[in-house]
Amino acid sequence: AKAPSSLSLPVHFNIQQECGSFVATVPTNMLHPPDVSKGPSSNDSSQTVGPASEQECVVVITREVPYLTAAEFVDESVSAHKLQPEVYERQVCLLLLQLCNGLEHLKEHGIIHRDLCLENLLLVHWQNSSEKVKDVKYVPRLIVSNFSKAKQRPGCEESQPRRDKTRLAPEIMAASQYKKFDEFQTGILIYELLHQPNPFEVRTSLHEHDYSQKDLPSLPGLSVYSRGLQHLAHLLLEADPIKRIRISEAKRVLQCLLWGPRKDLTDQPFSHEEAFHCALQNWVDMKRALLMMKFAEQALEPQQNISLEDWLCCQYLASADPCYLYKTLKLIKLIASVSSSAKI
Repeated sequence: AKAPSSLSLPVHFNIQQECGSFVATVPTNMLHPPDVSKGPSSNDSSQTVGPASEQECVVVITREVPYLTAAEFVDESVSAHKLQPEVYERQVCLLLLQLCNGLEHLKEHGIIHRDLCLENLLLVHWQNSSEKVKDVKYVPRLIVSNFSKAKQRPGCEESQPRRDKTRLAPEIMAASQYKKFDEFQTGILIYELLHQPNPFEVRTSLHEHDYSQKDLPSLPGLSVYSRGLQHLAHLLLEADPIKRIRISEAKRVLQCLLWGPRKDLTDQPFSHEEAFHCALQNWVDMKRALLMMKFAEQALEPQQNISLEDWLCCQYLASADPCYLYKTLKLIKLIASVSSSAKI
């Protein structure tokens, strides 16, 4: 299958929209230095021509100009992660949620990205908030870029061997199967965003046998989000693609980690499942009312803009459903069966 052009993709908030591209020779100081650890590769999109101070490469014209890649964001936030782990890991959850939004959009149109890495995730400013970028709580807009390896039809065979086998899901090693390939790479990204190495680079033996979640490295428990992110990463890195959760499920997990319901609700004793569903509906109604009050207060302040986090929270509460909430809370093991006779 031919890789789809991003020009043909319907517009989405978290997908890069290309206005055009061309090949040009540009000064090397305008480009990021190559990753010398990976060595030369025939798949590189640029090659040195003439003097060492210039390179021929593909120049892409886009609607938004990113100010960082996710790789640069991770490199620059090592100290912030140590000093304020709660704030940083909440940022990671919000970035991952935007990634899931973009991937869900791609899946709706039968597109699998197949090259999800930190370098292909770009950060752009939310509205006119560039002056707040140094704020530790600032949440940028994430856009997925580089569709050079994308495939239109799930399950089609790959004609060329992949350059980086450490990012291959185990079912790809045995047979060509891409249905949940982006999910697998999203699991790897959770480790990398939390300043941990790709588990399949550290433990190459994982690809040589049927591993379980216990074989995957643990994430440091630095904040209230650490345990949930580790559980999510393990669900996405499930060796069996049938058991691996979908991007839509990962999205709901992240929403629950960010905005609840919290344990003060899930720990309450309920006699049956219907009672718990009723409590979840009451919780959703209350959160919706509180958010609308917040928006009303902000509307009275001309200089106050709605934050990206509030906008994402609004999306969550607008579609929150007790049934899906219940299933998600069970998925991340925040609740067990309400009663032994309850049918899930």
